Amino acid sequence: MDIVVFFVVGFLAYLLGVFGFAQIIGSLQNVKRRGIGMTLYTICVWVIILGIGWFIRYSVVPDQSFAYYLGTGISFVQILFSGKIQ
Repeated sequence: MDIVVFFVVGFLAYLLGVFGFAQIIGSLQNVKRRGIGMTLYTICVWVIILGIGWFIRYSVVPDQSFAYYLGTGISFVQILFSGKIQ
C-alpha cells in the first residue's frame, strides 16, 4: 500500500508542480509584456497554491516527503528546460 501512496503523492505533486512552475516561469518570461504588477500577482498566487499543496501533503501523508519533493523537483526541471512558455 505504501508504494501506491508513494506514486499517487508523487504524481499529484508532479501535476501541481507542472502547472505552478509553468505559470511562475511563464510570467517571469513575459514581464515586459504583462507588467510587473500582474507578474507579482501571478507569482504570489501560485506560490500560495504550491504552499497549500505542501501543507496538505504534510497534514495527510507526512511520511511521503520524498515522493512530494521528487514529483515537484522533476516538474521544476522539466518546465525549466522546456524553453519559452507562452
